[in-house]
Amino acid sequence: MDLVATSVIESALAFLGRWRRVEIEIGSGNGHFLTEYGKRLPDCGLLGIETKNRRCGKIQKKIRNNGLDNVLLFQGRAESLFDRLAPDLVDAIHVYFPDPWPKSKHRRRRLFKMPALEVFHRVLKTGGRIYFATDVFDYYLQAKVLGILHGGFAVPAENLPPETTLSMFSLRTRTAGRSPKGLVLRKT
Repeated sequence: MDLVATSVIESALAFLGRWRRVEIEIGSGNGHFLTEYGKRLPDCGLLGIETKNRRCGKIQKKIRNNGLDNVLLFQGRAESLFDRLAPDLVDAIHVYFPDPWPKSKHRRRRLFKMPALEVFHRVLKTGGRIYFATDVFDYYLQAKVLGILHGGFAVPAENLPPETTLSMFSLRTRTAGRSPKGLVLRKT
């Protein structure tokens, strides 16, 4: 169970409330995407969500070293925060290389499932986007099919932000000779 202090959640909500444009990255890893994207969009409030202590330390250091006042890190599970987000608040949700749980018996643990899409749909503004990338083709297909079946998303022919190629997982995938699969869902 994830016990995130109410004050931490309230701080994250207050941060998001200060921005006209809000984007969230779930599973920020070592913060490569989060910090590079934050540099590119100084007028956007960008919230990264990560659970692992060591990674959070690396991300905080990158945020400080780059002087990014538009980027905040939330340490905890995404559900702790998403349950408290107002409807139609978020412009984009970024999910890059989440744990694939490739074994059939583990797939129930995947982040990208219909209940998560319901929550994402609620918090996204109309026209808001979910950006998703994985190196597991089966997971890509699952995400695409769920997005289509949901009924509240279109699948536009759009590319992922170029900063997604900077993540450690994207680099590993390319080094291993595999191509990551990307998907964009737009709230209709």
